[in-house]
Amino acid sequence: MTAELAVELADLRGWARQVGRAGSDCDGLAGYLSTNVPDGDFGRILSLITGPYEAMATSVREGVATDGQRLDLFGTSLTAVGHDLARTDARVAQDFGVGARITDDGRVSGAFADQGATTAAAPSGGGESLPEVSFGWLFDKACELISWVGGPDLQEWVTEQIAGDVEKASMQASAWTNAADAVRSCGGNLSHGDAAIRTVWTGKAAHAAGSYLDRWLTALERQAAAMDQVGGYLHDMVQQAVDMAQVVVDIVKEIMSIISAGWSMASIPIYGQIKLVEKVKDAIKLVNDARKVITVFWNALKLVIDGIEMTVHAFEAESLPSAPSLPGARHERPGVDEPGHRRRLGRAPLHDRRRPGRARPRPRRADHHARGAPRAAADRAEWRARPGHADPRPPRRGG
Repeated sequence: MTAELAVELADLRGWARQVGRAGSDCDGLAGYLSTNVPDGDFGRILSLITGPYEAMATSVREGVATDGQRLDLFGTSLTAVGHDLARTDARVAQDFGVGARITDDGRVSGAFADQGATTAAAPSGGGESLPEVSFGWLFDKACELISWVGGPDLQEWVTEQIAGDVEKASMQASAWTNAADAVRSCGGNLSHGDAAIRTVWTGKAAHAAGSYLDRWLTALERQAAAMDQVGGYLHDMVQQAVDMAQVVVDIVKEIMSIISAGWSMASIPIYGQIKLVEKVKDAIKLVNDARKVITVFWNALKLVIDGIEMTVHAFEAESLPSAPSLPGARHERPGVDEPGHRRRLGRAPLHDRRRPGRARPRPRRADHHARGAPRAAADRAEWRARPGHADPRPPRRGG
């Protein structure tokens, strides 16, 4: 059963402004992600995730922007509700002389001040880097000998696969974590304000607003958890990439040592050449071992891709609360509530304010022609008066 209508208007205005600030915070967070998560190009070592990661980041930015638009509309709707309640209470008090259940002391409670910081902190890297080793001419000779014996291209299949910018990935992991903290703070502020407004606002509109906000609190918590998950994925991938690259570099160093030992005996006729071929075959086994390490890493990346693609659902427009339908808000129209579009609220234009069921009067045909006749006659007279223009009408008979 819905409680009887009662509200403190100053607090309702404070609550509406707090909801509006939450919308602005989400708009700012979308810009933060655009700046700090511009793309997913982390080099060859993480190239497998580039496409799915960039698609996910775009969906998240659009979802957070939609958060901002709909929360901003929610705040505007609450303001409109407050205006309607003030007018309603004035009419009731004037017509019936009853005590006012709608008050306005002009002071906004401190409960509607934000408690947590909703501005995401600047990202910071973890200092990770891939091992850098220069092998020189011996590496080129090893690549040549391995290919000569029939083995894989050491440079293409091994060393080029461990190149990349893991520091950039680490910075973006930090950005996702900071964004999650900001979203969680935004939800915490709204939850705190909701608890406060429930003590001073009751009635059907209050119940509808509270139920609507509950859906937003659930959605924001899901989004914060999804952002934390993406940040964790990136952090784990960076650590695994560094570890994998170090293992591959160690294997390549061992390959170089084997090739060097075989090359030192190559000058011995027949025996030295046989030993060199044997050493190269041993090196090929190590190359295949390095490729297996890289393959295991790629399989781990594929699992991460599945997880990244699942986080998108928390930011899809269909997963979010729809635009509010509280008193004072217009109904949502297809294509209007998408990112990049804002809707103006307020009363209808004057020419649209007519009673329901009454069609707009159309001008009568006779009046229409009567208004246009003098102008048409004047135009014809002016045209006939121009030099060199004869009257196109045939002369009258007998004239």
